[in-house]
Amino acid sequence: MSDRTLAVTKRGRPPKGDQAMTAAERKRAQRTRDKRAAVDAIGDEQNAPLRALLAILGRVEASEPARLCAQRAWTEIGRRYGFVKVTKKRPTENTPSRNSE
Repeated sequence: MSDRTLAVTKRGRPPKGDQAMTAAERKRAQRTRDKRAAVDAIGDEQNAPLRALLAILGRVEASEPARLCAQRAWTEIGRRYGFVKVTKKRPTENTPSRNSE
């Protein structure tokens, strides 16, 4: 008989580095991605993922700009899921102009 040894490889995607990440490393990477997505979502709420919009809502009490950003995020969530039918934008035409006579 011949003694042939077969190397059985594990199923699934191979690790990116030399070895697989630990659970703590995977979670840390996920938190970093979530924070980056929330920062990128500010000002671009229409294209932001739901998780990023929810993260923006969590910062509502941080400051006035954060409150306004959370308001836009809430409006976008309502638009996506259909519980906000009409959203009014602030009327800029009625704002008094300093240049008009």
